[in-house]
Amino acid sequence: MLLLCNPSQEGNFRLVVGSSSQMHINCHEIIEKYYLPLISIDMTNHPNDLKKEFQVERIAFFSDAVFAIAITLLIIEVKVPEVHDDGHSVAHKLGELIPKFIGFIVSFFVIGMYWVNHHRFFKHIIHYNQKLIWGNMLLLFSIVLMPFSSAFYSEYWFSDSLISIGFYVFNITLTGIFNTRMWYIISNPANKLSSGLEDRNLVRYLITRSMVPSFIFTLSFIVALFSRPVAYWCPVLIFVVLMFIRMYYKKHHPEIFAKL
Repeated sequence: MLLLCNPSQEGNFRLVVGSSSQMHINCHEIIEKYYLPLISIDMTNHPNDLKKEFQVERIAFFSDAVFAIAITLLIIEVKVPEVHDDGHSVAHKLGELIPKFIGFIVSFFVIGMYWVNHHRFFKHIIHYNQKLIWGNMLLLFSIVLMPFSSAFYSEYWFSDSLISIGFYVFNITLTGIFNTRMWYIISNPANKLSSGLEDRNLVRYLITRSMVPSFIFTLSFIVALFSRPVAYWCPVLIFVVLMFIRMYYKKHHPEIFAKL
């Protein structure tokens, strides 16, 4: 079908549909009826919406940079050993690095889990306020502290003192508390910061997941009072507990997984 608009006299257009029918349409009527209502829409809120979206993105980008730096700093503490003798000395020196590698691996996945969780925050956040900004800053503070607490923990792996493991557990527990607080801030309808979190079962699922690392590491500190070797394996329980939580919610509230 061919559509042509040819200008004619006195502000008229000739509309040709195909080749058989023709009609004259007054362009002033078209403008008044169809075009003016569109351009009269209130556009004053659009710049504010763009500015608000930009500010939310700034918070997300800044947070991503902090997470990236923190997770990179973990490996800096693992130094290449200097060995001037035979291969047996190399193996011995590498063996001495095992606690540092374990500390690195554990902290890498802990920070990784919190970054994934932080990514979920900004899937739902549509607005920001001072409560969100400072809640996010507190979470980032505990993340930035993790390379130090991880290095301290792995350096004194074989120490009889519980200070190193206690400080590491405190750091992760603090991170879990700030992370959980962020979910409460974001999901609170009174704050008007998010969309897609109207389902309270979904919110409970996300909050429960965010509390697991803190709970497991607190448990590991208690276990360390009786057996340090067993306490070192406790973080593995994080993935087991998360799996059971997912299974429970998948059985009783399967609808929430379509919203994740």
